[in-house]
Amino acid sequence: MKQHSTSAAMAAAVRPALIMAFAAAGTAMCFAAVPPKAGPMTVKPATSMEQAVQDGARIFAQDSFGTKQTWVPEGAFGSHLMSCAACHTDGGVPEGTSPAGAHLPSLIGAASNYPKYKAKKHTVFTLERQIVHCVRAGVMGKPPGYNSPEMVDLVVYLTALSKGSVMGHQMPAVTH
Repeated sequence: MKQHSTSAAMAAAVRPALIMAFAAAGTAMCFAAVPPKAGPMTVKPATSMEQAVQDGARIFAQDSFGTKQTWVPEGAFGSHLMSCAACHTDGGVPEGTSPAGAHLPSLIGAASNYPKYKAKKHTVFTLERQIVHCVRAGVMGKPPGYNSPEMVDLVVYLTALSKGSVMGHQMPAVTH
């Protein structure tokens, strides 16, 4: 329960920063259930961190990554193509639930957990690798390339959600 209250406190602290980033970019922050676009979105490389956060949030909410999979958002009258928002509602700020019913933690502070070793996979996962896994396994789409503007914007967005979190807390100490 302590982690949940920490996530709630982090959400309260991060949301104003995200709103300020959107305001600086001259746009409103909206995580409404906007139907995802058919096919992968493309964006130009960001010219500021604020733009990268804004573009990352838009990709997170609206990019279907070319999937044909659908889901029915709560309160909707029809199905939408899968996107990150299918599982991580309201921009990933609150705890989420997959369409299959699995519990997902809030993404507040999530970027601070990477890189991390995943014993089940016997490998180290970076944040980018986790995004690729989620798009392939969750959205069932084609993930953005590792160095693409879309991947950079998603990483910047998720990192913005982690502002104020302790980074690298599970990393081993470097000895010389």
